[in-house]
Amino acid sequence: MDLLGGGERGNKGVNMTLLVCVLLAVIAVVVAVAVLMNLPTAEVETQQLLEGALIEGTPAFDEYTKNIVITNDPRRMAQSKTGLGGVVMMLSGKIRNRGDKTLSGLEVSVGMIDSKNQLIKDKKVLFVPKYYPELKPKESIDVTVNIDGFKDDDDRANARWKVTAIKFKE
Repeated sequence: MDLLGGGERGNKGVNMTLLVCVLLAVIAVVVAVAVLMNLPTAEVETQQLLEGALIEGTPAFDEYTKNIVITNDPRRMAQSKTGLGGVVMMLSGKIRNRGDKTLSGLEVSVGMIDSKNQLIKDKKVLFVPKYYPELKPKESIDVTVNIDGFKDDDDRANARWKVTAIKFKE
């Protein structure tokens, strides 16, 4: 019996198998990180999905957005506290396409305004095609958006919904 550990070591085949497994695991992690690093960011993906869309400020955009009606649902508006003391607002509404064209892209800015009608905080959401494949003429969709980062003392008077980009199905 060797108390100092100077005796014969275990099976060399087991050590080699362990080394190969560790090496394969490291290679798998490196490949996974490389793949994840090459995925497009959310902003790039949104830009790709809205390529060729009408954006706010163009005459055709202003004309067609009259046909997109967004109604706020104050009965389903809620707030909740986060663990860090902030407030998250849950805003709900209904988007209706009153036009005669199917929408394949619809980006909306959703935010909270104060009692002086000043925007406190907003968030852009790509509802079509991210959450709904398309929005056909005369069709409506129910939507919900969570916006975080509010403080307890913020004057949160009402929700504001505003179309920022539209794209038509070809």
